[in-house]
Amino acid sequence: MKILIVHDRRDVGEQIVEVVHASSAGSDALLVEDAVTARDAMAAAFFDLLILDLTIPNVTGRGEANYQPAEALLEELFSPGQILTPANILGITREADVVGKIGSSIGAHLMAIVEEDEDGLWKKDLSDRISYVEVSQKARTTAWLTKYDYDLLFLTALDKELRPFRDMFELRDAPGLPGVHEFIFNDRKGTPRRGACSAIGRAGQPSAASEAQGLICQLRPKLAIMTGFCGGVPGKADLGDILFGEIAIDWDYGKWKPTPAAAKLYSRPEPISIRNSQIHRVARRLVDAGAKSIDGLTDRMFVLSEGELKTPALRLTPFASGSAVIGDPQVLESIRSLNENVGGVDMESYGFYYASHYARSAKPEFLCIKAVADDCGPTKDDRLHEACCYASAQVGRHIVMVEWEF
Repeated sequence: MKILIVHDRRDVGEQIVEVVHASSAGSDALLVEDAVTARDAMAAAFFDLLILDLTIPNVTGRGEANYQPAEALLEELFSPGQILTPANILGITREADVVGKIGSSIGAHLMAIVEEDEDGLWKKDLSDRISYVEVSQKARTTAWLTKYDYDLLFLTALDKELRPFRDMFELRDAPGLPGVHEFIFNDRKGTPRRGACSAIGRAGQPSAASEAQGLICQLRPKLAIMTGFCGGVPGKADLGDILFGEIAIDWDYGKWKPTPAAAKLYSRPEPISIRNSQIHRVARRLVDAGAKSIDGLTDRMFVLSEGELKTPALRLTPFASGSAVIGDPQVLESIRSLNENVGGVDMESYGFYYASHYARSAKPEFLCIKAVADDCGPTKDDRLHEACCYASAQVGRHIVMVEWEF
């Protein structure tokens, strides 16, 4: 643990440091003697525990020690500002009357107050409190690694891919999380669930991996779904088909080697699969049921595509995921050589799958759903983007509200 000790009597402060090291092996204890130095320390670093003498000077050598600097410091800690509020705050004093002088609004933020006695019994009391904080911290870490906070996270690369969710749910800004929106939805049993959604703001593997990892660690969702549009591999997926990423393949990871004609990429992919997971079983079930099993899906796609998309299919397929848009048939053939079943090509699914599979917090189930907006050829346009953004979002909504067992 990282512990800040604020005490104006050096000898007592050093005794507290000894108690800290005896009670919590390996703890990092910083001892300071006045309110200003303590404030600077908490502005620069986060502490797991603050042990605060309730009678300290504002600045060492300037004025007498009293309760007012400690009270002012506590007030600032619980007001918006630059100081990082410690996880736990423990008061300590040898003057029993100062306890009554600390206002109830401030005293409520102290986990306890240890009164220094002449017999030294206060050390045992302090040791017990430090041990409790350490156990509590370990419990919080365990919860962070194993317990979920949000039920659902929808993630997209582009803002227009997130747009359909604004019509499907009542979104509100998530406190303290810029760019993240919260919403409430009912699951298949009618139970209210807590969801969040966010658009990364750009395409690409690095941004997808970075944003997904950050949001998964912050929100700890049970289920994470990425939606949007992708390129389709001719013969494996048609325009408008909604693809479930059974495997994400990082096709452009490897080594470029010279050849007589031109440099050639020798791929060394490390695919990530969702097979044998709950979400994989849900995707299989939907593929079997077909697009018409999802209310309003095909009719709305027909309208948004101005009649071009008439019979979209649901497909479970490997995704080839790389760092660039594919518009060259020769590059596409190189990708197909990695896995003949590849149906979709995009720029985010592998980064998203990597962040989800190797989550540092509670690991979610995860799935990438993308609708085919082009055939990875040299002529590309955005005419089907709106329909494909809607389609993938609507399938995601159907999964969480009708199919998924939370």
